[in-house]
Amino acid sequence: MSGAELLLTLAGAVTMLLLSVIAYFLKLLIDDTRQLKGELAKLKELFYRLEIEQAFLKNMMKGK
Repeated sequence: MSGAELLLTLAGAVTMLLLSVIAYFLKLLIDDTRQLKGELAKLKELFYRLEIEQAFLKNMMKGK
């Protein structure tokens, strides 16, 4: 193998390794984003329930 072929092979291997690392971290980022969307939906539901409960308690206190 000549020096140029060896250099191109090494450059290709390094590029492939870097792209693999980037793909791995992108997958982690996408998974975290999906998890956050689920948690945000739960938080919104909890907030809505707390607003309703607060309104109910406020009405109860006014009735006394």
